[in-house]
Amino acid sequence: MSDISVGSNLLNSFFDTCRETDEVRTASSLAAGQLLQYLTTTITSLVLAFVWSPLLTLVILSAAPALIIIQAFSQVLAGPLLNRERTFTATAATVVERAVSSIATVKAFNATIHETRVLSGVLDRVTAAANRLAGIWGVTSGLSQFVTMAMFVQGFWFGAHLVREGKNTPGQVMSVFWACLIATSNLQMAVPPLIVFVKGKVAAAELAGVISGTQQTYSKRRPQELRKLQPKSFNGELSLTDVSFAYPARPNVQVLRDISMYLPARETTFIVGSSGSGKSTLGAILMGAYHPTSGCVLLDEQDVQYIDPVYMSRHIAGVAQGAASAPVFLGSLHENVAVGTVGRGKRSEDISRGEVEEACRVAMLESWVQGLDQGYDTVLSGTGAEGIQLSGGQRQRLAIARARIRDPDVLILGKFPMHFMNLGVLDSFQMKPHRP
Repeated sequence: MSDISVGSNLLNSFFDTCRETDEVRTASSLAAGQLLQYLTTTITSLVLAFVWSPLLTLVILSAAPALIIIQAFSQVLAGPLLNRERTFTATAATVVERAVSSIATVKAFNATIHETRVLSGVLDRVTAAANRLAGIWGVTSGLSQFVTMAMFVQGFWFGAHLVREGKNTPGQVMSVFWACLIATSNLQMAVPPLIVFVKGKVAAAELAGVISGTQQTYSKRRPQELRKLQPKSFNGELSLTDVSFAYPARPNVQVLRDISMYLPARETTFIVGSSGSGKSTLGAILMGAYHPTSGCVLLDEQDVQYIDPVYMSRHIAGVAQGAASAPVFLGSLHENVAVGTVGRGKRSEDISRGEVEEACRVAMLESWVQGLDQGYDTVLSGTGAEGIQLSGGQRQRLAIARARIRDPDVLILGKFPMHFMNLGVLDSFQMKPHRP
């Protein structure tokens, strides 16, 4: 099973790609047309102004370098903030997606306050970046307006001087004034689509980098993957050396810290502790669902990172806590139990009715099955479309029946009631090779 951090990274990449695609689409459609319109109008107006009175036009546009400096200063400060805002927004979307998709787990562990606190922290960063961005754009926009108005006041004063000296007529002065006014106003209106266009350009560059990276990966010779180990013999000894673990969603909170223990073969081992002490996490690490952030897990003195996952799943099986550990497929009860043999390379069609009955007896499902009209041929359904739906407890018993019929060399069980002990199913975790 893949690590949760891989899913988190995939979600971040997915949201980033969607956002970048939308920004490229916006920049290449309306924003590009508006930017072309405003720039064309600006250039045309400036050409007419220079034709009528070059000197007056130069005086009016003498403050243009100041406007350019202001806009450049705005872009330099706004660029990093835009990137931060995009990053924090993607992180917030990932947090929401993860919480919504695992809402049952959030409710079961009363993690609503924690998820809300995490989301609030990310949103605070988004708000801080957005506020600083709005402040920069507001200040630069105000400075641009002030410089523009001061520029036209200066233009009117110099235009009156030219009229008094007879170098220009009042009509030419007004024509130059309006041409410059249209040019500067269109230049200011070009700033918002220019920002959108720049954002689209950055997004297009990132998408091009993703595409080129993918093409580069496929164009180059793929590195050869090392073949994982498949030991010839299986004993079943498990040991943990300085194992530490923290969930990717809370990397600063260590669930396990420097755990070292030895789990001998052919014995039943209980791992007992208070709620939240990390028992379930330890079981998930032993089953391969998570990888420790530090330390190593050894199976028969071999690091599990170098052992073939198929080999691991053939010899080690686990039943996690909760009804989600036993998904129900549309089919008969016999088929839902027999499917547990797939992990050992067997076919579920080859499982006899007697084996299924024995597994259900161990899982304490036999009395419930006897009360069904069709017995082991009763159709089960996990979707509610047809068939019988199982309760949470019945799903856990189904998971135990599958584990029994699979008969793994090492069985890892989550928390189960103590009355299963008489039937070979134990509370907490069990590392028990069934074969001598």
